[in-house]
Amino acid sequence: MNGLQSCCGEFIRIILFVLNFVFWVAGGTILGVGITVKISVSKIKDVDVSEQTLNTSAYILIGLGCIVFLVGLLGCCGALTQQRCMLMLYFALVTIIFLGEICIAIVVYSQKGKINSSLQTAYERCMQDYGNQTTCKDTIDTIQKVFECCGMHNSTDWKKFQPQRPPKTCCSETLTVCTYNDAFDVGCFTKIDNFVSHNAKYIAVGCLIVAAIELLGMGFACYLRSYILKREEYEAYTV
Repeated sequence: MNGLQSCCGEFIRIILFVLNFVFWVAGGTILGVGITVKISVSKIKDVDVSEQTLNTSAYILIGLGCIVFLVGLLGCCGALTQQRCMLMLYFALVTIIFLGEICIAIVVYSQKGKINSSLQTAYERCMQDYGNQTTCKDTIDTIQKVFECCGMHNSTDWKKFQPQRPPKTCCSETLTVCTYNDAFDVGCFTKIDNFVSHNAKYIAVGCLIVAAIELLGMGFACYLRSYILKREEYEAYTV
């Protein structure tokens, strides 16, 4: 084994460690936030969301944090200890995540019509259940505030469920009372569709960056495992 191979192997090992250390710290942070939210649900009073929404958000953060934390930990330990089995476990886990993302993307693209129809049905059910302090209410309020929209297609969608006046989030925050005359004209599905269309290239770039990082991690893990194997064979031969 020459000096160049040793130099490349050590460089890849450092890069793999640093990359996964960032993921490990990020995963630990997300996990910590999720656990804190879950523990403090009953104490959080100043947030305009239901306890059900807070619990759901906490579980999502805990699940995501565990996955990112585990991947980062395996990558860090594999690079630090140079254990081939740990590197292969890291490679297998990242590969499963990567293939899962590809499968989800294919399903979403091929079934986008059915998915869109299902989302509209779910949104209409949430509108029907808006009067209760549930996750549905919190979701609709957040969407209408962020996108400045009202209803599914337009503000008149709310008349089926709230004939007198639409939800307050259908109007500008400067208004104390929201009426159908003051409500946003554009529906939320139209606004979201326009947002996705206008920002498609940024979404695509973000997805490509994530995919590139995953592929780099997989490639580095394979190269490092091969380097360790060759080094062990070389050391055994020279003894």
